[in-house]
Amino acid sequence: MIKRLALTAAIGALGFVPAADAADFTIRASHAESTESPLHKGWLVFAAYVEAASGGQIEVEVLPAGQLGSIHDTLEQAQLGAIEVAQGDEANLDPFFAPMLFLSTPYLFSDGDEALEFLRRPFFQELSERMAAESGLRLLAAAPYGFRSFTNNVRPLKTAADLEGIRMRVPPSPMSLAMVEAMGGSPTPVPWEELYGALQQGVVDGQENPVGIVFDYTFYQVQKYLTVDNHQLGLNTIMINEDFFQSLPPELRQVVVAGAQEGAMTEFGERNYQARVSAVEALRAEGMEVYLPSAEERATFRDATIEPIRAYLTGELGAEFVDALYAEVEALRAERLARVE
Repeated sequence: MIKRLALTAAIGALGFVPAADAADFTIRASHAESTESPLHKGWLVFAAYVEAASGGQIEVEVLPAGQLGSIHDTLEQAQLGAIEVAQGDEANLDPFFAPMLFLSTPYLFSDGDEALEFLRRPFFQELSERMAAESGLRLLAAAPYGFRSFTNNVRPLKTAADLEGIRMRVPPSPMSLAMVEAMGGSPTPVPWEELYGALQQGVVDGQENPVGIVFDYTFYQVQKYLTVDNHQLGLNTIMINEDFFQSLPPELRQVVVAGAQEGAMTEFGERNYQARVSAVEALRAEGMEVYLPSAEERATFRDATIEPIRAYLTGELGAEFVDALYAEVEALRAERLARVE
């Protein structure tokens, strides 16, 4: 647990006076990453902001490194009200609200900024409100933590055809399974906690994660080749129990939302730098062979997945939702392009 992080200067700057008595509300916030991770730093910002901006009415206890279980486990705990806040990600939200399956769609977003803008649009905001009402979990904020890319020990992956026969570890996401199958690979679900050992022992040939994760968790020690194809958006989310959220006075709800967004942007900033600069160079320095596909080569990965993934999504979520999703992304891209012309 983390001691209260409110600072007198921060409180004064925000215009709030610290409460003399014990906090009126306690938020127990669980995530699965290490205390050295950008995510944890973001959650410390969340805690500090909420405690300061609430004038001491809310105390936040951050429980890192999977102390309370896996991401799925702690989302269940938050849903039941055993804790108030839990980490979600692109692979673990759809069991609680099926439409969130779309977050794992390969090659859906061009970059993290496009994804963040999409998440602010009415299409996604309405989806989030439905999730809160139907699942009891409200999405407070989201932080892209990089796009997933492939690593392996067999050969450099320059086009989709190079995945043929490679045993690629994927998270427990049907979308990830469908993606690797479409490229000719052999998708193999392995729990996150067992991934390093599975790579070390040759149970699987490769895995796919953002380059910052590949570096932070030292996968370079058990993987030789990295292909930066940026196929799926990695997205960490801060989820809160809806009943607890609604029990807060409106002004404190606003504080919690603002604090979550501050924390998410902290993580996004550091991960974005890792993905584009520091992690790639660090992985090269550690001996990994890094391949950056050309636009034509990257298109082979995308083209292999477009029709199978759209068909899969349609079977799971319906044609109306899938058509609206792709139309919304295209509308966003057109708007962004118009702003720079």
